[in-house]
Amino acid sequence: MKFTIEQDWAEISQHFRRMFGGLGILELSEHLLEFRSKPPAVPTGISLDRQGRLLANMPLHSIQSAFTTVAFDEALTFLRLEGPSTTYTYTIPAEILALRG
Repeated sequence: MKFTIEQDWAEISQHFRRMFGGLGILELSEHLLEFRSKPPAVPTGISLDRQGRLLANMPLHSIQSAFTTVAFDEALTFLRLEGPSTTYTYTIPAEILALRG
């Protein structure tokens, strides 16, 4: 499932909610999608704003690029952000996925 950030924000928000719901702290707005794990789980998270800017809450994952599309895998275990010169994949850690039951 692949969506364009500029045109498909509502659909991206729905998939983001389905992907991360019940796994930690989830904040969704018209301008920002954010997931953060809750202690004692492994610290992780991801934030995406409507301009395609990413903030990944993992060490050494500093990204200085804007993305134009978001693709979710069918199982909702990872998402891929794609831009003109960069691709970034965020995978939910197994410890966090285990919370789905």
